[in-house]
Amino acid sequence: MPLHFRKSKHKAIVFAAMLASAALAGCQGGEEAEELPPRPVKAQAVSFNAEDTFGSLVGEIQPRVETSFGFRQGGEIRERDVDVGDLVDVGTVIARLDPEDAQDALRKAEANLFSAQSSLENAVTERNRAQQLYPRTTTRQQLDAAIARADIAQAGVDAAQAALRIAQTNLDNRVLKANAAGIVTAIGGEVGQVVGGGQMVVRVAQLGPRDAVFQVPEATIQATGGQANVNVQLLSNAEIKAAGTVREISPTANPVTRNFTVRVGLDNAPEAFRFGSAVRGTIQIGGVPAARLPMTALFNQNNQPAVWIVDPADSTTKLVPVEVHRFDAQDFLVTKGLSSGDQVVIAGVQQLRPGMPVRLLEGSAQ
Repeated sequence: MPLHFRKSKHKAIVFAAMLASAALAGCQGGEEAEELPPRPVKAQAVSFNAEDTFGSLVGEIQPRVETSFGFRQGGEIRERDVDVGDLVDVGTVIARLDPEDAQDALRKAEANLFSAQSSLENAVTERNRAQQLYPRTTTRQQLDAAIARADIAQAGVDAAQAALRIAQTNLDNRVLKANAAGIVTAIGGEVGQVVGGGQMVVRVAQLGPRDAVFQVPEATIQATGGQANVNVQLLSNAEIKAAGTVREISPTANPVTRNFTVRVGLDNAPEAFRFGSAVRGTIQIGGVPAARLPMTALFNQNNQPAVWIVDPADSTTKLVPVEVHRFDAQDFLVTKGLSSGDQVVIAGVQQLRPGMPVRLLEGSAQ
C-alpha cells in the first residue's frame, strides 16, 4: 500500500474520532444543562399603600397672648418693681412715674373747682333774690341776667369737676399695673429713664395657651392648604411631645427668607415647653398609592428602571419596566408597572435573564 494512502487513512480516522468526541461532549453538556435545578431567589410581594411624606422644621415656643405695658403719658420712671422672669397677677404694680407734675395739676384742679363752686353759690343767691324782687323792684332784664350768670357758674363748676377727674386719672396713670396674670419676658425702661406715652416698659406673657412658631416655605403651605396637623417635640428631648393645629399664617412673607410665619396652637402643652424652647414640628402630607421596594430589586433596562418578577404560572422570570415615584436611602417607591401581589425578586437580580426558572427561598414575603 502506498505510503501517502496510509497517511490519509490515518488522518480520516483521527478526524472521525474527534467528531465523535465533540458530539458526545455536546450531548453530555445538553443533558447537564437540562438537569440544572431552578435558581433560588428571594422575592417580595407587591403591596400598594398611600405613601405619606413627612416634613419637619425647627421653631420655638411662644406665648399665644403677650401684652406690652406702657404709661399713657410720658415721664421719668421713678420705680420699677418687676424684672424679667417675675410672675405678676392682676393689679400687681409694675412701675411708677415721677408724680410731682401730676400732683400739682391735681391741686390746681381742686382749687379751680373750689373757685367755681364759690362763684356758683354767689350766682345762685343773686338769681334767687332777683326772682323774689321781680317785678316789684327788679326788671325782667335784671332777672334774666341773674339767671344767665347762675347758668354760667354752673357750667364752670361742671368744667372744673371734669378737669379734676382728668387730673386724678393722670395721677393714677403714673402707676402702671398689670391687667393680666403672666410672666415678665422683656423690660423696656429703667429707673431714671424718661419714656413717652405708649412706650413699652414691661412685656408680660400670659401663662395660658402656647404656640409653636415656625418659618415655613410657601411650597409647604400650598401642599397642606394650611390645615395640617402638626406633631411638635422638644428639640432637646424628643420624648416630650405635643400635638397642635395651624392657628395663624402670616399674610406676608419675610422679605429676606421669603418664608411665612406660621403659628401652631398646641393642645395641652407640657410644662417643659417653656417660652423660647427650640422644638421640631413634623407635618404629614398624604401621597399617591405606591409600592415600597428595596434598592437591591432595582434593575437597569435601556437606562430605565425595571424589576424582575416571578411568573406564578411557570415560576420563570420576567423583566418589567416601572415608574419610580421617589428614591429614599435604602428603598424606592413604584407607582406604575406592577400590580398588587406580584412577586418581585429583591436579591441577585444581576444574575437573572428572561424566562429563567427560579425557586422562591423560604422567608420570601408573600
